Amino acid sequence: MQLWRLWVLRGPNVWAACPVLEVGVDLREWVDAPRERSEGVGERLGTWIPSLQGEREASDGFDPAQIFEQLLKQLQILAGNPVRFSSTRSTARPDRYRVAVEYHEEPVGRACVQTALAMCRAAWEGQPFPVADELARLRALADDQRLGPSTFAIVEAARARDIPVDHFNPEDGRYLMLGQGARQHRSLAAETDEISALSRSITTDKHLTKQLLREAGVPVPFGRPVADENDAWEAACALGLPVVIKPQDRDMAVGVGLNLRTREQVAAAYRTAKSRSDYVLVERFAEGAEHRVLVVEDRVVAVALIEPPLVVGDGVSTVAELVEEVNRDPRRGEAYPAPLRRIRLDAVGLGMLAAAGYTVDSVPPPGQRVILRCQLPHLDHGGFLRDVTDVIHPETAACIVAAAQALRVRVAGVDVVARDISRPLEEQGGVVVEVNTGPGLGLHTAPYTEYPRPVGAAIVASMFPPGDNGRIPIVAVAGSRARAAGRTLATQLTDAGYRVGRTGYDGVFIAGRKINLRDASAHEKARALLRNNRIDIAILECEAHDLLRDGFGCDRCDILLVADPTEEIVDRLPKANGQDEEAPVEEAWIALLHGLASDGKVVLNADDPPDLDDVALPTDRVIWFARRGDNSRLIAHRADGGTAVYLGADCLVIAQGVEEQRMAFGGRPAQRDPREQLALLAALSGAMALNQCGDEEEPVSRVPISTPLELTLSAV
Repeated sequence: MQLWRLWVLRGPNVWAACPVLEVGVDLREWVDAPRERSEGVGERLGTWIPSLQGEREASDGFDPAQIFEQLLKQLQILAGNPVRFSSTRSTARPDRYRVAVEYHEEPVGRACVQTALAMCRAAWEGQPFPVADELARLRALADDQRLGPSTFAIVEAARARDIPVDHFNPEDGRYLMLGQGARQHRSLAAETDEISALSRSITTDKHLTKQLLREAGVPVPFGRPVADENDAWEAACALGLPVVIKPQDRDMAVGVGLNLRTREQVAAAYRTAKSRSDYVLVERFAEGAEHRVLVVEDRVVAVALIEPPLVVGDGVSTVAELVEEVNRDPRRGEAYPAPLRRIRLDAVGLGMLAAAGYTVDSVPPPGQRVILRCQLPHLDHGGFLRDVTDVIHPETAACIVAAAQALRVRVAGVDVVARDISRPLEEQGGVVVEVNTGPGLGLHTAPYTEYPRPVGAAIVASMFPPGDNGRIPIVAVAGSRARAAGRTLATQLTDAGYRVGRTGYDGVFIAGRKINLRDASAHEKARALLRNNRIDIAILECEAHDLLRDGFGCDRCDILLVADPTEEIVDRLPKANGQDEEAPVEEAWIALLHGLASDGKVVLNADDPPDLDDVALPTDRVIWFARRGDNSRLIAHRADGGTAVYLGADCLVIAQGVEEQRMAFGGRPAQRDPREQLALLAALSGAMALNQCGDEEEPVSRVPISTPLELTLSAV
């Protein structure tokens, strides 16, 4: 078995609307071998991957290409990426196949291709294969690629609302772009682009944060910055023991010392904090439990109680047995990606037990809580999470919202210390100790908590109000005259007041300015265009070569404009064995249809239409254009109530069924060069389609087509 092609189709493609890997495989050995040996290979693979057993039998008893397809699919599923789509197609050569399998993360998909090839070769040669080790490697790779809980919550919430999501940095998936063009928002995990640099800077200074919160009426612990160990002890004595010592500008509980009661403890804690920051803060210690409150705009969305590592006695089990029982929770592990950590009975834990008068063999009485560690952060040492959103007191919630608003932070994780979150903070000595601009959402989502809250949806709603999916209108232009049609449409829309972006063979244009993206692929050009926050409408000129090799440039388009059929192109790709393989260019049309939105419009040239024998499109989703109104396709389309555009003797005619609207045009359009006529008709029809898309109250493009546009052919 040999690999003769591997294409990564990152957008809608000739196979499906989802991204796929197209793998060209040479199965000459399997096809030419005796049937018994080929079936033996399939049986061996089924032994290694039991889920393949049900896929071995085909209509003729055995199909090696489908076995490879299912193997590649199952490897991704076993790695932790639950893909669904897969398909196989034959080629002109009986021993070569094109296999397509959906992928979630490109590195994982590529690795699975190589593993599938290696497994097939080992099975063919009768050699052993380290299946368990290889699956472990693929799972580790998938874990490395998997999004963190905060980013995942944002991505899932955005996709649930049909908001497009893009990753800025493939090496750090936390950087997100939600939406497109001028309607986009950006985020770093849960930190949105609506946070100002000033607010972020203030929240990193704990002393300044406390001053602003106190002025807003929010209870905070008293304290002050200190210069050295002696000053720290003087501050502790003045504030009253016990105290807390922490770095003034660090988060994640780095370098924090709690419940300090002696000079030696204060000195040691000061040195620890000083090693993490140049600025050290001493505060009065507040009794109570740690809570994380998520505030989005003007409301509390979720509240998590964070408890230290502990066990609760049952009157029968020893401390060691109780710890073992807690650690059986499948969510607990030694490190990420396990949601929770195992409790460790190390020297620190044993010391805590001894201070409480216990050993690992002690049997605590029923209901007795035995704390095994008190260092922050609790979750890193085996702590517990408990959702208490439903019990937070209204006054406490209002106070916490006021804390976020005082710092002008719309999405904030507020750390609160309180004995009972169901009571007002003031009456129990509760305090707000910190405000975070990039809160961790895992505390409020599954599997970290048993009662997940819709935190991702709340944050996405703060960026995109109801009904806003962050999308800009996208027009895909295809055909041998796509460039002329795309340029003319861009000129029309620009003259109408829109900031237009266009990609094509001649480059990328942002509001008329050419951007130098040398050697960039069509997919890279489209991505660069949609990331630009100055674009109201995007025009993507598509070539068959790019659609076959890369797929469509984004997840979908609103308008598909086919100016004329693409000239016959034979894409000859040199292969390792010196042979060429013809790519079926007619599949490019299918790729465009896979990329068309479910309510998108198709604009077609009635004088020279693409092959539509196998495609049925509703009349209200098609606009035909032609040079003359007596075109048979136009007549039939209008008879069904469809929309058409054609040239009159001295005007442009827009027809909807039997009704016609004539638009005056300087000169005699019917006498213009046929290429100019084609570009003009295609562009005008595209503008009409844009105006018809979207809700009746607000068309997707808001192009005022009801009044004649000032048309120009300067772009032709």
